[in-house]
Amino acid sequence: MNRCRRVLSLAAGLVLGALAARAADGNVVALPPFLVAEKSQALPWRYAAVADCEVLSSCSERLTRELIANHYRLHVLLGELLPPTLQLKTTEPQTLLFVDSAQLPPTSQEVVAQLALTSAEQERLADPVEPPNDGRLRRRPPPPRYTFLPNLRLWDHDTGTLFAVVREKEFNANRVALSPDYVAYVLRNRLPTLPPWFVSGVLTLFARADFSQDALTLHRLDWPAASGSAALKAGAEANQPLLPLAEFFSGNTSAVVPAMGEALSLWQAQAALFVHWGLGSRGAPRRAALVTFVERAAVEPVTEALLQECFGVDFATAQQQLTTHLPEAMREKLALRPPHRPRLPDYPLRPASDVEVARIKGDWERLEIGYVKTHFPTLVPKYLEQARRTLLRAYDGGSRDARLLAVLGLCEVDAGNDTAAREFLEAAAAVHTPLRSRAWFELARLRFAAVGAPRSGAVPQLTPEQAAVVFTPLAAAREQAPPLAEGYTLIAEVWAVCTQAPTRAQLAVLAEGVRLFPHRTELVYRTAELNVRHGFTDTARWLITLGLTLAPDAAARTRFETLRARISAAQRGRGPARWRSNKTDGETPSNFSTS
Repeated sequence: MNRCRRVLSLAAGLVLGALAARAADGNVVALPPFLVAEKSQALPWRYAAVADCEVLSSCSERLTRELIANHYRLHVLLGELLPPTLQLKTTEPQTLLFVDSAQLPPTSQEVVAQLALTSAEQERLADPVEPPNDGRLRRRPPPPRYTFLPNLRLWDHDTGTLFAVVREKEFNANRVALSPDYVAYVLRNRLPTLPPWFVSGVLTLFARADFSQDALTLHRLDWPAASGSAALKAGAEANQPLLPLAEFFSGNTSAVVPAMGEALSLWQAQAALFVHWGLGSRGAPRRAALVTFVERAAVEPVTEALLQECFGVDFATAQQQLTTHLPEAMREKLALRPPHRPRLPDYPLRPASDVEVARIKGDWERLEIGYVKTHFPTLVPKYLEQARRTLLRAYDGGSRDARLLAVLGLCEVDAGNDTAAREFLEAAAAVHTPLRSRAWFELARLRFAAVGAPRSGAVPQLTPEQAAVVFTPLAAAREQAPPLAEGYTLIAEVWAVCTQAPTRAQLAVLAEGVRLFPHRTELVYRTAELNVRHGFTDTARWLITLGLTLAPDAAARTRFETLRARISAAQRGRGPARWRSNKTDGETPSNFSTS
């Protein structure tokens, strides 16, 4: 029954956390689902594009529609706690891949297990007995047993895929939920990055939440200390003081609670309380203000003025309201309901084309390779072979679908075969169809490698025309969601070796990347160095300040200190004349500028 419940939950859209490759008995290896090609009779694959998802399913039409509706319902209910504007956004639709357990293609666990063994191991296992040192014969221990995970969600840089094996007779939508791991992923990977207190508050509340058909119910709030809880239940006037809001929003709790563990527990509890306060009360009068407040807190410091703009109260009044709200949050559950019961609009569910089957199934098999590489690297060649076989079946059949070509290119990138990867990605780009952001980035990376450009720090040799070839796919990648930090870093690397000086507007694109990824120290440094080199010292100063604030070690701080010294030396007239003229506004390469 427990396994059935796990399967049903995952089929509804759960995300698995890190799974151990070996079970508790130490002799079972858990692998991603390995579906061999259907040779005798193809599965009745069905396809739908609905609710920002692509669906490929071999389940019956009735069950497929029920699975899709349930996935949609759970996400609408999640939106009552975590509004869509505060979740990770992807231009590339997420994929749901459902397989009917009764129609599962034949999978030979014995073949896969045999492939995992070296020739020496195979020879050794051929003899069931072995002579130990004392001369007696003993039976060899059995080889590991292999099992296949019936459900798994895997993420790439720009989208994710859920695979689920579903047993129709046992599916029950009332027994499913989204996992905390999934909610954590869409929270932590949202851009711009959400403030830590909001992430912590949502995750704390969600960990004690229940899904029903029409509501997401938050359990009573739990306060960290038992003595504090008893006092709180006695009344707000008996409550120990909450963290002052200025310290709470900054995350600096050391001045309030000396013990670090106690400080962290209190901060996490107050984060949940603040989100609960923003969502609670009849009619949720503060809900819209909370969303606006969080959106702005993601891009600017939290101040008393910001709180007052959004909620209409100062820190002291908000502190008092939180203190008053806490006993209620500890006594009563909070049911979050959308205005209308979640119901999908009508959508077509049709037989999938061979290209759709190859692209979606092959992309899933490509994602499995990274999981296998981490947990059981011996099997990587087998999974790579399977992914290539699936994708090439449609390609060899004559398809030149741009999205299929992009997945083929990414598969070869992941395999380390850059030559084949570029051929597929160039072919995909030539179709003039919007591609996923990672496909555009990998094409730019391969083009940059192909021109043989010098690395950063060398004498600039890259011509504007060569730079434009690299910038074109990077500009396309910026139009997709989510933006990739690697893309901004590559932009900086190209400008560092280009013979043409970038304009202020072109370097502003890198500042945009820094604001999205402030903890990418190398990106911050490259952007600051380019601004120093080309004389934009005002921009360089705030980048250096940011770098010094977030530098992870002394070596990183030294690099930023050296940049700051270059500015000071240049202003005293002793710096090297490395700043080039910026007379090239509007000249190629002009792919990057901000409006």
